Amino acid sequence: MNLDLRNRTPLREYLGELAKGIEGYPFHKLTQVHKFRAEIGSNWKLFIDAFAFYHAPILHSGQYTPDQARRIAKYGYEALHYDVDGPHSMVSSWGGIAPPHDREMVQPIEAALRSGLFGPWDAPDIGMTTEELPPAINPTRDPRWGMDSFVFFPDFMLLIWRPNWVLTYHYWPTSYNTHIFEGTCYFVPPRNAFERLQQELAAVSFKEYGLQDGNTLEATQTMLESGVVDRFPLNDQEVLLRHLHHSAQEYVSEYQRRASGAPTVS
Repeated sequence: MNLDLRNRTPLREYLGELAKGIEGYPFHKLTQVHKFRAEIGSNWKLFIDAFAFYHAPILHSGQYTPDQARRIAKYGYEALHYDVDGPHSMVSSWGGIAPPHDREMVQPIEAALRSGLFGPWDAPDIGMTTEELPPAINPTRDPRWGMDSFVFFPDFMLLIWRPNWVLTYHYWPTSYNTHIFEGTCYFVPPRNAFERLQQELAAVSFKEYGLQDGNTLEATQTMLESGVVDRFPLNDQEVLLRHLHHSAQEYVSEYQRRASGAPTVS
């Protein structure tokens, strides 16, 4: 829905090459839905920053035994591919392998249900193989690929997982330091009770990790409002963070120019 009478760019054109590159994915087959909603005490952009995944091995270490936490911290994180297109962006990651290669990192309930945070280990048939996925998904065709995360500016994220399920995030600002977060899991409908339990475990695992993220974001918001730190470095793996804030600032600057009556910069 577009309420801006000055901007009549068609949606397909606005979404750009990244959206074009995922056309053909069988989203219509993923009709089993699990939705979560939370009121978060932080600016909406901070949650998008958090889901750039760079934080995962450290922030969520409490989910593991001490030995497991040390091992996952050692693994660290490195993406397979980054891309930007206009205000939109994506990261392709080896994270999200299901089942995990290191079975010592698997919790007992995950082993029993063959499922976890990265989704059910037994990928359902969606009518295409991993190699046949549209070109923007796993764009490097890396055999280590586990998931892709797309940011469609301003407030929508789409995650496509190797085990053939999808996760979406919406961020609805309610003030400069609060927003409503919605996360939705989409699966192929389960054929039996065991598959339903596999999906339930993936969904509640996501909810737990999301709550951990939300908690740290409220602390981050408090830090930002203190004004003690007004700048910080970003490394090459945080290109999505730089791009998001640059895109947001461009929109704000353009609005300020229009409001002041200054000439529009093309």
